[in-house]
Order: sequence, then structure tokens, then C-alpha cells
Amino acid sequence: MSKRALVGLILVLLIAGGLAWIYHNRPGTSFDLTPYNALGMGAARETAKLLGGNGGITIIIPEANANNPSLQGELEAFQKTIKKNGIASVKTVKFRLATPLEVIQTGGMLPREQLFSVLQSAARPGVVVLFCGFPFLPPQDCETVKQSGTKIIVVSAYQPNFWNLLKAHVIDLAIVPKSGNSAETAKKARTLQDGFESEFAVLTPENIEAFSNSMAN
Repeated sequence: MSKRALVGLILVLLIAGGLAWIYHNRPGTSFDLTPYNALGMGAARETAKLLGGNGGITIIIPEANANNPSLQGELEAFQKTIKKNGIASVKTVKFRLATPLEVIQTGGMLPREQLFSVLQSAARPGVVVLFCGFPFLPPQDCETVKQSGTKIIVVSAYQPNFWNLLKAHVIDLAIVPKSGNSAETAKKARTLQDGFESEFAVLTPENIEAFSNSMAN
């Protein structure tokens, strides 16, 4: 591979990682956790509905962001809301990108190997919630994820591959920031639920096409 082509590949992967990485360091929101509390609460409610009160939950977070106040705000609100829904079994798994090359290769998203490791040990029935980007997988891997029987929710920035993943039922839900909205909207909302509904979109196999079209316009 030529040097020019290699540089181009690195840029594409870095851009993919930036798009897929969680909504954590948006300007103007570092001192107010309200938008992050709203996201955690909303993600928990969607998780509880998907789980149906039967099974366990596994949360996946990037180790590099484990002490980030915004992520902590999301997780605290998630845990609190999940307990209110009568679900006690919640396991947290941290993934680590050990080298700069691994960051480039994965685009900063959850590595394939770590995803499959979590799926093998996840509760049955259960839901896996990724507070990070979902890896780009070949068709055979997508089929393996689908056949695992574990429901998957991705909480991240919008990824172009969500359309295929949702339509093929590889993942069940994706929770993403709405296009054009600012965290100021969530701050002004009367309740966390209002903030969640105004700031974030819950993508499903039924509405992903309309959302993708809105992103393109």
C-alpha cells in the first residue's frame, strides 16, 4: 500500500471513530450533567422494555472514558432507572484499546473480539448495551451476532451501518443524538424524559429508513 493510500485509510478510520464515539465531550455541556442523566435514564427505560422483565443486562463501556463525569452521569442514571424497573442483574464490562494502531484499526469502536467475548458470557435471555460505537463486521459475523439470541442496544453517535444492522436485526435499537439539536434543549426540559425525547432518537428497524433520509437532507 502506498504512503498516500495509507494516510487516506487512517483518516477514514479516524473519522468513523469520531462519528461512532459516544456523545461525551460536546461543547458547552461539560459542567451540566442533565443531558447525560437524560440519556442514561432513557436508555435504561428502553432496555427494560426490550428485556421484558426477564433476564440480565450487560453494559459495555470504553475503559478510557470510565472516569469521565458525563459517562458516569449516564451510568448512574441508567442504574437508578433500571432498579426502579425491578431489574437487579447488571454487569459492566470495560474494553481497552491498548495501542494507537488498535485505535486506528477499530476506529475507536468496540473491537470484534471483545464483542464476541461479551456475547458468549452474557445472560440468557439478556440485553447487551454498548455505550460506544458498534464494530463494522463482515456478513458472517453479523449472522453470528444475530444467532446469539442476545438483544443489543447501541448508545452512540449515528453510524451509517445502523441501517443494515437494524434492518437485518443484528442490533435491536440504536439511541443517537437528534440532528441539529443542542444539549441546551435537554437542559431546559422539565423532566429527564422530556430531555431524552427532545435530544435523542430511538432507532428501530421500522424507523431507521426515515431517520437515515433525514440525516441525508
